[in-house]
Amino acid sequence: MLIAGVFLAVLAILLMGNVITVGEKLGEIFNTVYAEYAFYVLILLLAVIFVVGPVIRVHSAPEFPALNVDGEADASELLKFGRKLAANCMYIEDEEKRKEHQTELGRELQLYSADASQLRQLLDREVMLRFNGDPSLGVKGIDSKMKEWAKSVFLITALSQNSLIDSAVVMVMNYRQIEDLVLATGFRPSRSQMFRLYAKILTTALISYCTSEIVSDLAGETSLTGALSALKIPGVVTESAVQGAVNALLTLRIGYVAQTCLREGPDALAGRRRRDVSLQAFRAAFASIPSVLAGTASAVGKGLAGLVRRPSED
Repeated sequence: MLIAGVFLAVLAILLMGNVITVGEKLGEIFNTVYAEYAFYVLILLLAVIFVVGPVIRVHSAPEFPALNVDGEADASELLKFGRKLAANCMYIEDEEKRKEHQTELGRELQLYSADASQLRQLLDREVMLRFNGDPSLGVKGIDSKMKEWAKSVFLITALSQNSLIDSAVVMVMNYRQIEDLVLATGFRPSRSQMFRLYAKILTTALISYCTSEIVSDLAGETSLTGALSALKIPGVVTESAVQGAVNALLTLRIGYVAQTCLREGPDALAGRRRRDVSLQAFRAAFASIPSVLAGTASAVGKGLAGLVRRPSED
């Protein structure tokens, strides 16, 4: 954690240095200091929107109850948690469907308010809906959301060709991923779990930076360059793909750890369970990365095909 903190400080200094440099250049180009100040304000607003905002929204969500839906909670505790879920159905994007679902959930909560068994079944069904998704409601499952974030990280970091940008992208995108998962489920992990997730994000940004530097160095070695040439694969393409794939894998890992915390509650990372969760997250990430890469390649291919067809259609 100390190393990650030091890295974060260095990353922040480097980013601020680049921002100041760009701001000064803009001031010189437009020959006014106001252009420089406007750029700084824009960067500050982007930081608030993409970093500070997600953190605030995540911590504003209710914590998953200590007794869990499957535990020994009584009817009053389950009803209290159910009302919190009913108050937050924003995971359903269609407004009409959201209101209908919210009304029905509230009606059922009132109907079974004194029956712990029925409430437990109702809340379990609602929680599983948020995790697994429902096409009829236009709700994507948690797995689909994580893979979409991994695809985005893969594309951006594969194209950036810059270690510093890769690290910043991985850090911001993973903050946004956790926000997305929390808003989709309607509740968040415990404070201690959130701290561990943030630590993992910082560590992941550090790994991303180091991996980018190592891959760049290896790509310049004669032996690697020769091997790539023999396989008829451009070195820059392979380097970009490796960097993007590693960052996507790390993003999936954080997503699966967050998912476990949301499923299992405060005890998910307690004691030896923490190591098991980490290993399971890696296995799940490795199992998912092929579909992420295939989906990304398919999306890029369709996009390029569309660009090629448009001129002929016009």
